Amino acid sequence: MMKKKNLLYAGTLALGMFMSGCNDSFLDMNNYGAYDDFDSETKITWYLAGLYQNCFENYTSPASQYLGLHTAYAQDFNEFTDEMWGITSTSRIDPSTQYSTIDDIKTQTDASSGKSYDPLFAGYFGKALGSSITNNAYTRIRNCNVLLRDINASSVSQETKDQAKGQALFLRAMQLFDLVRMYGCVPIVTTVLNAEATDAGLPRASVTQCIDQIVKDLTEASTLLPDEWGTNDYGRLTRGGALAYKSRVLLFYASPIFNKNWNDAGNIRWQQALKATQDAMSGITASGLNGVTDAVTWGKILADDDNEHSNRETLVVRLLAKESNSSLGYKNNRWEKSIRLTSQGGSGGKGVPIELIDVFPMADGTLPDASHRVVDGSLRFMEYRDPRFYQTFAFSGLKWGHKALTNDTVWAYRWRTSESTTSGFAYSEGVNITSPVCVRKMSGLNTASDNNYEASGVHIYDFRYAELQLNLAECYAATNQIDLCKQTIEKLRARVGIPSDNNYGLDTYVTDRASALAACLRERQVELAFEGKRYWDIWRWMLYDGGQGENMQLSTTNTCSFLGVTPLTEKYRTAKYVDVKDGYTPGSKDVLADLRKTIFADPESVDFQDQLKKVADFWEANFQYGEPNAQPDKNNNNEWIKMGWRSNYYMMGLSKDILDNNSWLGQTKGWTDQNGAAGTIDWQDDETLTID
Repeated sequence: MMKKKNLLYAGTLALGMFMSGCNDSFLDMNNYGAYDDFDSETKITWYLAGLYQNCFENYTSPASQYLGLHTAYAQDFNEFTDEMWGITSTSRIDPSTQYSTIDDIKTQTDASSGKSYDPLFAGYFGKALGSSITNNAYTRIRNCNVLLRDINASSVSQETKDQAKGQALFLRAMQLFDLVRMYGCVPIVTTVLNAEATDAGLPRASVTQCIDQIVKDLTEASTLLPDEWGTNDYGRLTRGGALAYKSRVLLFYASPIFNKNWNDAGNIRWQQALKATQDAMSGITASGLNGVTDAVTWGKILADDDNEHSNRETLVVRLLAKESNSSLGYKNNRWEKSIRLTSQGGSGGKGVPIELIDVFPMADGTLPDASHRVVDGSLRFMEYRDPRFYQTFAFSGLKWGHKALTNDTVWAYRWRTSESTTSGFAYSEGVNITSPVCVRKMSGLNTASDNNYEASGVHIYDFRYAELQLNLAECYAATNQIDLCKQTIEKLRARVGIPSDNNYGLDTYVTDRASALAACLRERQVELAFEGKRYWDIWRWMLYDGGQGENMQLSTTNTCSFLGVTPLTEKYRTAKYVDVKDGYTPGSKDVLADLRKTIFADPESVDFQDQLKKVADFWEANFQYGEPNAQPDKNNNNEWIKMGWRSNYYMMGLSKDILDNNSWLGQTKGWTDQNGAAGTIDWQDDETLTID
């Protein structure tokens, strides 16, 4: 008789969560129970629901990054990138902040607000045992191990056992991978451990050893999971998701953050990542590039809220509820609420640093010239751009509909209501955005604006097919197969309507290994913008400082210099208002309300380019760029500042609580330990990974 274990597994997957598969019945579950055995499909379903819940319950925005790190640490990782502003006195990217000692790794209190914050994720690794079970990284791994240990004794069918094991292996691999991304070297736990007072503990395994375990788990999971689930189970993890995730893991392992020999085109890590990605591409039978036929369908897939049927882009997806009822455990999408404008009933919208606008290519795939670059003052930046531009951004004159007004046209500008040039402004339709554009990506027409779009059910793609395609392109570039790299990117460009001239524009700026790798990262910026992927690209390529920070040298070749990009710590993220030209108008009457009545551009119209020209003409005739009184990235004196980043931030240290109780773990390089000594645990090993 199996000993009863009091592990709650709340099956409230109204939180609607599952990677590549979650069903309506799962979404609507509200069952709680204590695990005693796995002798029915219902008990197994409940237990799996708890695993998913503990990993993804509050994963309600693509800005969240780490497994389980979605509520306790409310950090928007987009703010650590060139996608968005966000330097505050409580952020690790504040240049006046210098975290490097073990005493910094703790929950802190903001002196001005009194609120607690945890800039270095002190609690993510875990905490000392208490009287109750806490949901932390190694608890989640332990719960996976319980199922893997006991499921074989169940009387259910072998298929049910296999599918349950496949999901637990996948989830365990994902959690271990996030621990590696947080701390580098971490203990590997594949059995159900009991705490012992005399426990000498598990050592921190090398990154290569961790990657080996992750790859083994994902490989086994891919042999146990189905290609697709039925309607009621859409959202669960799948075979294709496991294969794709292995590609992601090995791409990270080959990248400069872990790989000292990244600049060797023949390096085995790049070869292994390439092989895994090719295997995933050939092994995924239910997905493919033909899920997108043009930029409009691209935009609609990214705003998908169908919780019963997959689309071909889906590999790992977080489903969310389309109705709001917290008492039933429903979880809704917080992203749409945050990006919708006040004029649309939203929270206010998200402006975009002007430098990101200029990253997007032209309609023919070439890079924008001065006449279309906002940094050069262009007011016609919106003409002839990559079709994805109009599904990613909205700007004054562009149609961006919502449920209550499907033909809504955005207007976001300001005008002076006094002679002062620094105060006394009114805003069109009450929209106050410090950028020529705002984010519209991943918003749909199905969510009512009640309570600021509270009941949005738009999915979050943890992994979609385009990322796999981009992984393949990067592996080809890294192994110096430039033509194959371009051909792989071309497939993504072709499906959104970029013409084939000059190899879809790539021939104009991709000529060698360095420019090909830079092009891959740039294409990821465009294709995956705001999907929570940019931070990881910056991180694994060490684009904050090129891997050559003041206190640590992590790469013999400066990655930024190699790629031809400016380190993030050396450039500003710039905000600009769109102002009405010349003079001022007392009062709040919109001075352009009548002139703009016939001005709009609809991306779905056959006359879109002609409409855009009229929009651009209107901008040139009526607008100019204006400076905010203070840039969003500012210090306490309202001075414009650049992002700060110390090289030890790439990999977190362990907290004092952890090392006081587990001194044998040792401290991560770049941080001091509980005795004040420098950490010695190095995450850049020279070991060789063997893949069967």
